[in-house]
Amino acid sequence: MKNPFWKYAFLTAATMAVGVLLLTVTLHLFGENPFKEYEFMFMPIYFGLLVWGLFRYRKNVMKGYLEGWRAIGFGLVANFVAIILYCGLLYGFLRTVPEALERHQLEVDAYNITLRKVAKEHMEETEKLSTVLLDASETNDRITPAVMAVDKFFKMGAIGFVIVMVAGLFMMKRKPEVPENNIPIDSEKGY
Repeated sequence: MKNPFWKYAFLTAATMAVGVLLLTVTLHLFGENPFKEYEFMFMPIYFGLLVWGLFRYRKNVMKGYLEGWRAIGFGLVANFVAIILYCGLLYGFLRTVPEALERHQLEVDAYNITLRKVAKEHMEETEKLSTVLLDASETNDRITPAVMAVDKFFKMGAIGFVIVMVAGLFMMKRKPEVPENNIPIDSEKGY
């Protein structure tokens, strides 16, 4: 790639996607469900790797300065590519290791059973709400790797957008302004 913007954005995106996938795999290896309690634990890793990519781009390409619009544009490109890469990698992981998804499916089924019990207990108090809860718990669709990847695509897209805005403004650094005659202003003397 001749344009360093795309090169650094794609490298940052690949690093972000692999970093989040490594977190998911690590949580699975430790016997935890990466899709429930630890679902949003990816955010600090995502933010850190995005800031690292922005820092490298600012230092190596932009000579230490980075406008806000360019930082946010870089982040949006990196975010979009990272989400697509992560969802593809997650789909591959869940297809090769179905136990990770089965554990999550068992927890969702247990939640549906609890929801059904609570809805039946409170049927006379709030009949309309209980009916809605019973209907929701009756649809017991199986979670597939494709459904999980699409779910992550939308969640990470929304959260990643906010992370990009914060990281872009955090990494912004403007060039110092120079007057028209190119003589730096002495701040102590005022001229």
